[in-house]
Amino acid sequence: MSLISYGERDIGADAGRQADIQVAPNVSFRFVPKELTAKCRKLLESHHAMHGYGSLPDMLWHSHARDIIECHRDLADVFKNACKSRCAKRANEALLLIATAIVSLEVLARDFAGWGKRYPAAKRDADLLLGEFQQWQHHCLMDMYMYPELGIRREFAQALAPLATPAHALPRQ
Repeated sequence: MSLISYGERDIGADAGRQADIQVAPNVSFRFVPKELTAKCRKLLESHHAMHGYGSLPDMLWHSHARDIIECHRDLADVFKNACKSRCAKRANEALLLIATAIVSLEVLARDFAGWGKRYPAAKRDADLLLGEFQQWQHHCLMDMYMYPELGIRREFAQALAPLATPAHALPRQ
């Protein structure tokens, strides 16, 4: 049983096999459109191809994805086993599976780029799954990929910005 379907192959079954775990059938994200899942997967793969996969567990854990993972036994098992895996490729595939599922849900629930209007039944299902997590103060995983932070806080960046007029050019009083 898989978490979500991805194109022609079933990525839930692939990740489960690769991470040597069994994905429980109690949570199914099959309502997520395959086209959306494929696009989200490509986005995540391209991001991690440039920045590496080392930050992926932290991104999952420091976003509201953590709350979703903790509440669903199968996602928690995939995450736990991926983090304990000795094979980086298997761990990355399993973590990428979780990130793809959660980002796809967020895109549907937030109606990003019209996906919610295009698939209203899937949007309702995504809203039901994510509804209880929307009120918490964590960042959305989708925002971490779409709108990454600068690495420093913006208010500190303003303090470091040069003055509009050099200090020696200001008139003396």
